[in-house]
Amino acid sequence: MYFDSKNKAECSGCTACYLSCPVHAISMKEDEEGFVYPEIQPDVCINCNLCRKVCSWEHSDYSNAEKPLTLAAVLKDKDERQRSTSGGAFYSIASWVLRQNGVVYGAAFDDRLQLKHIGVDNIVDLQKLRGSKYLQSSLENVFNEVKEKLEEGKCCYFTGTGCQIAGLKSFLRKDYPTLLTSDLVCHGVPSQKLFNEHIAYLEHKYHDKVVDYKFRDYKVGGGCEACGFANREPVIKPTYELSPYLYSFMYGYTYRSSCYNCHFARVPRQGDITIADFWGVEKYFPELDRSCGTSLLFVNTDKGRDVWEKVSDDFDYQVSNVADASRYNGNVVHASKKPDIRDDVYKLLEEKGYKYLAENVFRSPNYNKLILRMWLSKQKWLKPIINLHKGVNKK
Repeated sequence: MYFDSKNKAECSGCTACYLSCPVHAISMKEDEEGFVYPEIQPDVCINCNLCRKVCSWEHSDYSNAEKPLTLAAVLKDKDERQRSTSGGAFYSIASWVLRQNGVVYGAAFDDRLQLKHIGVDNIVDLQKLRGSKYLQSSLENVFNEVKEKLEEGKCCYFTGTGCQIAGLKSFLRKDYPTLLTSDLVCHGVPSQKLFNEHIAYLEHKYHDKVVDYKFRDYKVGGGCEACGFANREPVIKPTYELSPYLYSFMYGYTYRSSCYNCHFARVPRQGDITIADFWGVEKYFPELDRSCGTSLLFVNTDKGRDVWEKVSDDFDYQVSNVADASRYNGNVVHASKKPDIRDDVYKLLEEKGYKYLAENVFRSPNYNKLILRMWLSKQKWLKPIINLHKGVNKK
């Protein structure tokens, strides 16, 4: 395990060991890449080994359903679905929890665009938790907060990556009837440090402060990287290939080391209900309206099935299976493959800076063609050129 090997591929940074230590001998230290790892202070440690016992990486639990109820689902309320990024499943479940006077936990940006797990107890604050966020969130003390609420008998809904759900369950060390969890099917997570560098790059490029950032936004046609500024119009990239950060993310250049060795990218999944995008849904269920994304759900436990029955009327849905659901979303059943360039990326960040990476390493080979296409579209020349091209090909 990580405490013995110091192999970073064996630690997801879930904080279960850090929060479980009875004498506070463990601290979470940020490494040169911006990821946190536990560090034991030997002069404080009492060798109780609780940190080892709660390590979800070392003692992974796969007791959930091997053949979960698998669904392709979209919210009937198209306005709310448009405000979501994957069909609206999280919003529906979270709203139900709030109606039970519960607390919903998930990742939210603060006013400095630092991603942290927080708890919310009202529909207004729930908006902070919506939408995809492609970096590792800081958990800090949130597991303790969840435990306190559960001990009070509060209904809690905790959402996060598979390793975060596994870490929470290991930390709690028992099941609570009022705890509901959802794991997200995850490619992997870059660090907050890298994301900070990307924001600084955008601010320098556009000469203005970034005040809002979305990785996907169906309100602007499903655009990737919708970036809001303090004093100028938003900048929206219609494809991930035009954003250096998203391009590097989609090709797995920048994930935490453990992501390439993920113990939780598999079925059985970790949460009571797994939430993801149902990529390729049009091949199986063309009748579903996929204009604002389609949720893939795995209902993995009896608790999850009870909640699904309470919210299912909110959805148009079809029953699927794991094989079809994972065909175009491979991270359902396996970890991302580590590209050769991964070990050099964060070194290049230190040596040459993010601008070098953005313009030389994180740049799509289609970049110039896409920029030209966008310019032609803005000039309203793109359609006539495409039609002319089709006519020439036909002749």
